[in-house]
Amino acid sequence: MVVKVGGSILSDYEVYSKIAEKLSSLGSEREVVVTSALKNVTNELLAGMERRDHITETVSSIYDRHLAFLYKFADGTNFEKAFQQLSKLSDELFRVAWSVRVIDEITPRVRDYILSFGERMSVVLLDAALRSYGIRSNGYPEPVMITDENFSEANVLEEPTSKRLNTVVHSTDSNVIVVPGFIGISNNGKFTTVGRGGSDYTATLVGRFLNAEEVRLVTEVPGIMTGDPKRFHGAKTISRLSLEEALELALLGVKRFHPRTFEPMFQSTLRVRVENLTEPGYTLVEGTCSDLGLKGVAIIDDAKVLSVESTRMAGKVGSAAAIMSEARDAQVNLISFSQPASETTIQLVVNSESSVKLRERLKSLEGKLIKSVQETDASAVSVVGCGLRNREVFKKVLGVSSGYEVISVSRGLNRVSVTFIVERSQGEQLAKELHGVVVNG
Repeated sequence: MVVKVGGSILSDYEVYSKIAEKLSSLGSEREVVVTSALKNVTNELLAGMERRDHITETVSSIYDRHLAFLYKFADGTNFEKAFQQLSKLSDELFRVAWSVRVIDEITPRVRDYILSFGERMSVVLLDAALRSYGIRSNGYPEPVMITDENFSEANVLEEPTSKRLNTVVHSTDSNVIVVPGFIGISNNGKFTTVGRGGSDYTATLVGRFLNAEEVRLVTEVPGIMTGDPKRFHGAKTISRLSLEEALELALLGVKRFHPRTFEPMFQSTLRVRVENLTEPGYTLVEGTCSDLGLKGVAIIDDAKVLSVESTRMAGKVGSAAAIMSEARDAQVNLISFSQPASETTIQLVVNSESSVKLRERLKSLEGKLIKSVQETDASAVSVVGCGLRNREVFKKVLGVSSGYEVISVSRGLNRVSVTFIVERSQGEQLAKELHGVVVNG
């Protein structure tokens, strides 16, 4: 079994005894535990790289916090081993932080290198804690994922990663093996990261490479919910999601999953359970659609619609490609895009920050291919559920949206999601009304 321990629950030393209890209760012969950095450590390292004149103080504070935790649950040779490992990692981190402070510059490679220390130090701490609570554990602070050198969004190289991971697991007879999530290493020995939320993705990859039956993602909430409980009254835990539904929810940013978290399940019989450390309730992700229900609602508030208008685009081969190329060259991610059959308008939906860059790029086409670019504040409201394949269920969802000024509508993977782009002033209310349909039918 593979268990991922999220950084959101690694907030104080007392939680480590609960983690040990959780692992002991699973009844598995061997468990590979994928751990995130301690709560807020990744954010603190990122902030330190922004305010480089204070980065050494940030590093010292992070080291002190790890030592404070260690003092609470480890002693004897167990403490000495962990102390030496933490001190070595801290010295290495402090040296690179000092260099960054002096040079006052960060490259993508250095950024990933600095971030790697959060997970590596967390492995040492969790391994020491588990051994202190009587579990035969063995920690491997170095990355188990081999990646390319696309820093910050590295791609995992499957064959060498599988080989490395199996070597690590079969080199020990310990009941629990602790490895870092989120981080990888290239064939040239350079540290990389696979994107925020990458520990979830690491865990499902590990599960597939080891032919595990189940991956458990242990987090601060008891499963995936029908909507953000802070925004949607009556939000509740979803008991089961098909793989398609889970993938759509992840891509829509629900629970801040890494967008590729559930991809490894496509090549395996793996199932994933999302659960809390102590509270009852969970969400099971497995298989294909087996019911016609609606599962969840997601909303992206901070969006902009750029409406590119011109009669010159109609019937002209390559006009849409030219506009999309501007988005690519501006390194802007498109949330959604649409074009009517008349080909007189192309609507590009992006986040607000990206809209400035993209609009500047599109100006170069004004007077040539396009006439004008209109900008609208918008929200992207999505509903997910296999029930959307059913005509009557889909009609009900469309009926709710008909009371709003819908700019565009699009369907997701295998028709298990639908996204409505509406004016921002209407997004919240539409999302709440659709959530009511999800919860109450």
